[in-house]
Amino acid sequence: MVLPNMDPNKDFPGSAKAALVFSADFELAWAFRYSKKKVDPEEMAKRERMNFPILLELFDTYQIPVTWAAVGHLFLGSCKPGDHDWMKRIPYFDNHWQFLKGDWFFHDPYSSVHENNSWYAPDLIQSIIRAKVKHEIGCHTFSHINCKDEMCPPDVLDDELKACKSAAKEFNVELRSFVFPGGTFGNYQVIKDNGFTSYRRSQKHQLFYPYLDDSGLLVLPSSIGLDDNNLGWSYDFYLHILKQYILKAIKTRTVVHFWFHPSLNSAFMKNVLPPLLEFAGTKRKSNDIWIGTMGELTNFILGLKKTNKDGQGY
Repeated sequence: MVLPNMDPNKDFPGSAKAALVFSADFELAWAFRYSKKKVDPEEMAKRERMNFPILLELFDTYQIPVTWAAVGHLFLGSCKPGDHDWMKRIPYFDNHWQFLKGDWFFHDPYSSVHENNSWYAPDLIQSIIRAKVKHEIGCHTFSHINCKDEMCPPDVLDDELKACKSAAKEFNVELRSFVFPGGTFGNYQVIKDNGFTSYRRSQKHQLFYPYLDDSGLLVLPSSIGLDDNNLGWSYDFYLHILKQYILKAIKTRTVVHFWFHPSLNSAFMKNVLPPLLEFAGTKRKSNDIWIGTMGELTNFILGLKKTNKDGQGY
């Protein structure tokens, strides 16, 4: 679980022993159009909308911020045919998803949040901004594309990111943290060139201290997704496992990064999430762990690198 040969004397905000980050893949219907699992996009969007106020209230109650990695189209209140024609399209592919015909924006209703709220969500964006906790809004591409180098030409992702930043600007939101849709990692330099500073990444070790990749972006761990895992675990056992992640991060002075989809199972939200947030809060109170957003942790670590007098950074 822990990246080997890591310096145990890493710093965290507030001189805590470890860090905890929560991020959410905020997608509504956009994530499931070409899924091989044959998931109904509209149904998933309804679940996500139903869960959203419950989740925000939970995170408010325990004073825990989240990085909401939003699909850029969700910032829009409406759109019409032709609005996205300037954007280059991703070519056909059969990889993580299956897109073999038509246009990538085929499912876009070219309507409004009032008529098709599975594809637009300015109201939910506003609810994040108005929450008592200071959350971060991150980027999940504009239309939930496959970002892998072999699937996505750089100019396609460049257009997607420019569209995201333009849409977010209407809410005075600056996008700096990136989450790859479906873990389709690639085109790092395009992400860097568009002003992003960090991204969430899954790899062999689920707990590690963030590091700079070859493009100069900070890599944050993707530790474990929150939701039923189809392994038959009881909720008590699931909670036990998640607590162990936190305790292991404290012991090894690393970062634990929990991520989830807002469409997660309602029973999981009721039985696992509240006691998990409560436990995290007790560890924060004892200064064993710092809890913050991807952006906050990135700013802290990049600040350490900038001020490191020996020039070696971290």
